[in-house]
Amino acid sequence: MSIGTVLNSVLFFGIMLLLTTPTLASTQNTEQPWQDPVYIQKAFNEIALKNEYRATEGRILKWQAPIRYQFIYHNIKKNTMIEQLFNTHLQHLQAITGHPIQKYQPHHFGSANLLIHLTPDTDYEKIIQKTTPDTPQGLARNSHCMAGFQRNQKNIITQAQVVIPVDHVFSKGLLVTCIVEETTQILGLPNDADWVNPSIANDATKVELLTGLDYLFLKILYDKSLPAGLPYPQNQKIIQRVIQKLNANGEIKHASRTINQMGLFPEIN
Repeated sequence: MSIGTVLNSVLFFGIMLLLTTPTLASTQNTEQPWQDPVYIQKAFNEIALKNEYRATEGRILKWQAPIRYQFIYHNIKKNTMIEQLFNTHLQHLQAITGHPIQKYQPHHFGSANLLIHLTPDTDYEKIIQKTTPDTPQGLARNSHCMAGFQRNQKNIITQAQVVIPVDHVFSKGLLVTCIVEETTQILGLPNDADWVNPSIANDATKVELLTGLDYLFLKILYDKSLPAGLPYPQNQKIIQRVIQKLNANGEIKHASRTINQMGLFPEIN
């Protein structure tokens, strides 16, 4: 893997083993506590500005270049069903954020910058160590799947990796959960928190698909007024203005309904 920018950190996250078998997120559209603008900002700060494995500076992390993703198989056969699930979810993320995400093709300029590693469980730890050598010790033993990204000195995400132990997640019924959580978090939402609810960033719940709150996190993060690297507390006023805009145009009110009209929800229901 060649890295064309100066890296000053590597961030990792994974679905921990305490996660139970998932069920689908609620589609109820009545006003909920998570739709309070104050709660949304507090929750966004928790998920976007912190990290479960490393201390952070509270800066905005996001991609600037288009994301070009590639599937890499390790000792398993090509699986078109898994690829289709990834394709559908990644296109959903593009639709929400407006950030270009496309499957890498050899004729594309540049190389793939999101590598999706599909491996048997027996090779899971080896592939993690090979692709992300600075991974915290014990992550392979304590996670169902994992992802990590690299940022440059401007806090722009430049590369990311996802590692899925295919036979393990199939046996646990966690394939969709791993696809959704890991590919969403590599966009710049690296933290998990049990009090943030409903969200895929809450490993203590049974949420499998993106929720209305996750939709709002992505809309805030990729708003053009919020640049990568903007530090805390300077980013707070912009975040507040973006949330006010989302509230004024009805996106907070209709977030749950909106998120379930596209992506994987129609395909698996």
